[in-house]
Amino acid sequence: MKLQILLTLLIQVAVIESLREVSGYLGDTVTLSSGANPSWNLSSIEWSVFPNNTWIATYRNGNKNIERVDRYKGRLSLNTSSGDLMIHNLNKEDAMEYTVDLINTQRQNKGTKTKLTVIQRLNKPIIETVSCASVKGGSWLWLRCSSKDTGVSLSWQHTFPSVTLFKMTSPDGNSADLLGFLNTTQNHVEFTCTSSRNMEKESSVVTPKCGDDKPPSPTLSPSLPRERNALFFFLWDSSWELFC
Repeated sequence: MKLQILLTLLIQVAVIESLREVSGYLGDTVTLSSGANPSWNLSSIEWSVFPNNTWIATYRNGNKNIERVDRYKGRLSLNTSSGDLMIHNLNKEDAMEYTVDLINTQRQNKGTKTKLTVIQRLNKPIIETVSCASVKGGSWLWLRCSSKDTGVSLSWQHTFPSVTLFKMTSPDGNSADLLGFLNTTQNHVEFTCTSSRNMEKESSVVTPKCGDDKPPSPTLSPSLPRERNALFFFLWDSSWELFC
């Protein structure tokens, strides 16, 4: 008799599959799949969180309860047909391990574990005009692109095919500079800085306006040494790379 009870308990224990991994953006909605067989008619659904196995959403005897835990109240949706759980308005504290235990009307069991990662969307990169000095025949342009995010790659694009520019990326990768000369026919070139990480990208666009093609006025003479220094830096710093 004891052996029969033990075998019955072992049969009813849900088999937990390998850990699934799901990611969602901060403030968005994510769906945690139960992994239930579409042909199943579910009679019991129990979603819990690791490590204390607290139930956060349940469906038993035809009754659904998704208001079990205060921090999830108003943010959960439970599909009683598929067993899938939706978490709305994701926050960083939602990043943890979730377990669902299922029973169908035929008393078949199944369990699935899901590790949820919550990530923040990339911020738009910031473009700063370091220098945009008008000189005879055109303008010297120096742009700097930076990002508040970590682990990103910054790149430059422009709309004028014949512009020759130089670029340099900081050692930590958090900023990328662009330096070059625009002649009078290239005063409306559009520059785009793109920040990318994995499959995600964000871009910012700027069209620098350095003024008319006129000789510097006497009042601007104190700024001329800075223009020359920028030019020498452009010519002699070996860390600058040609960018066409």
